[in-house]
Amino acid sequence: MNLYVQDRRAWQELLSRKRFSERVPAVRVVKRGIVLPARKLDDVWAGGVCDKNFKFVAGYSRREDLSGGGFACVCSSYAVDKKNITRLDEDVIFGGSLIGHFGHFMLECWTRLWYVIEHPERREKILFITTTHGGYHEWFDDFFRLMGIAEDRILYVKEPVQCRSVIVPEQAHYVPEHLRYGLGSFTKEFLLPYQAIKAHVKPGKVKRLYLTQTEFNKSKGLKGSHCFNEEYFEEFFAARGFEVVSPELLPIEEQISLIMGADEIAATMGTLTHWATFCKPTANFIMLTRTHAALPFQTFINEAFDFNCYLVDVSKNFLYAEQTLGVCMIGSTRHWKKFVADYFGERIEEDDDALYFDAALNKYLNFWCRRYPSADRLELWLYSLKSLCNRVMTLEQSLTKGRPLLRYQTYTGQNSSSAWKSENQPSDDLDGQLSIQGIRLDFTKPFHDVYYSVHCGGWSKEVSTAQISGTPGKSITGLKIRLDEGGAKDFDISYRAHQFDGTWSPWAKNGEELLTSDLKINAVQIKLEAKQK
Repeated sequence: MNLYVQDRRAWQELLSRKRFSERVPAVRVVKRGIVLPARKLDDVWAGGVCDKNFKFVAGYSRREDLSGGGFACVCSSYAVDKKNITRLDEDVIFGGSLIGHFGHFMLECWTRLWYVIEHPERREKILFITTTHGGYHEWFDDFFRLMGIAEDRILYVKEPVQCRSVIVPEQAHYVPEHLRYGLGSFTKEFLLPYQAIKAHVKPGKVKRLYLTQTEFNKSKGLKGSHCFNEEYFEEFFAARGFEVVSPELLPIEEQISLIMGADEIAATMGTLTHWATFCKPTANFIMLTRTHAALPFQTFINEAFDFNCYLVDVSKNFLYAEQTLGVCMIGSTRHWKKFVADYFGERIEEDDDALYFDAALNKYLNFWCRRYPSADRLELWLYSLKSLCNRVMTLEQSLTKGRPLLRYQTYTGQNSSSAWKSENQPSDDLDGQLSIQGIRLDFTKPFHDVYYSVHCGGWSKEVSTAQISGTPGKSITGLKIRLDEGGAKDFDISYRAHQFDGTWSPWAKNGEELLTSDLKINAVQIKLEAKQK
C-alpha cells in the first residue's frame, strides 16, 4: 500500500497485522433445526439457527470467539409457540444473516456462502435472515444470481421454519475491529463468492474510473454520511481521462463489469472503495480518505484482495467527524499534493480547490449544524461557529509553528474510542458516565517520544508514542506522562483528570503520579508548555 496520510504510524500498524487464517471452516448439521427471522430484542438482534429446543446455534458474529454483539450481529435465539412454526420437510442450508447496507452486505454477508460455491452439485434451499437497514433489497438477488445461485433455491425467512435438517457452514470471515478487541480473520474460502461472481461477469472497456457519491448524497437528505467538496476531485480526475461514474445509478452487473475492466480507479473511502474486491491484480485503486482515522476494514480488504492501492488523506475536517455517519469536508491537502506530484508528475498550487472550497464550506457548516447541534437562532449560531473555527485554525497554526501538535485518544467501557483531541482539550464529555479504561498519545507528525502509564489497581507498564495503555474492563484511576530527554529540555507536559464527582484533579507534570483516590475518571486534559529560557 502506498501511504500519503497524516496518521502514517496507525495505518502501518494495521497493515502489519495479518488476518489470513489457515483454518478450514467447519460444517454442522442440525437435525430438526429451526430458522428464526431476526428480531430486535433490547437493542440487539436475535434469531438465526437454533435446535428444536430453541438453543442457539448460528446467526452472525463479528468476533471469532462468537462473544458479544455489535452492529447487525445475531448472537442469540428466542422461543416461539411451536404452533406458529412452519414445517419444511427438507434439508436446507443456512446462508447467513443479511445487512441491508450495500457496503456491509458486500463484505460481511457472504461469509457462509463458500459452502454453496464449493458444492455446485447440491440443490438444497438456502435460507437467509435479514437485519438492519431496511431488511431485504432486490440487489441481494442480483449478487446471488451472479454467484450462480438459482433464484428458486433462495428463501428469505419471515416466519419461524423448522426443517428436516439445517446445514450450517462456519463463517469464513470475522470483521477486523479495533486492535484491542480483535483483529478479525479470513480463510481462502471467504474469497469463493467473489471469484464466482467474476467468473460470470465480462470485464468492461473503460480503463480509468472515478467513482463519485455526489448524486447519492443528494438523494439522502440528512440521512447517512455526507462528503463535501467532492466536485473538486471529480473535475481533477475527469481532466486526466477518468470517467466519472455514480455506481448506484447502474445495474449491479454493469458496476462489477466496470471495476473488473479498469486499470485505474479513484474514489472516496467507504462503500465505494469496497469495490476493490472486484479489481484485477494489476489495477491501481486511489482511495481518498474522508477522515484522518486509520480503518481496519480497509486494511483487511487490501490484504484479502489483490490490487495496488494508493491511500491519500484529503480530509479537511475541522469539526467532529466520523467515517461511518460523519459530515466530512475534503479537499487539496499536503498529502494530496505529494501524491499528485508522485503519481501524475504535476505540481498542485495551494489554492487549486479554492473554486469549490468556499461554496462547499458553507454547505458543510450548514449541514453539520443541522445534523449535530441545534439552536433557536441558526443564522447567528452559524456566524458564531464560523468565527470560532477561523480562530481555532489560527490558534492551531500558531501552536504548531516550530513543533507538531500533541493529541490524545481515550477508550471507554463500551469498547469504543473517543475522537482524537488536541492539546488542552477535554478528551470526553464531562457529564458522561463512561469511565476511561485506556489512553494513547501521539503527535501530528514525528517529534519527540512521549511515555505514559495508567493506574488501575496498580501502575501499568510504561508504553510509548501511539501505543494504548490500559486494560479493557478496568477503570483508570491515575496517570503518569513524561517526554523523552530531548523533548523535556524544551517543554513541560502537564495533565489532569476529570472525576465522576464533577471535579478536576490538580495538575501533575513531567512524570509525576496523578492519583484520584480510586475515583473513576471520564475525561483527561493534557498540554505542552514551552520552558522559559
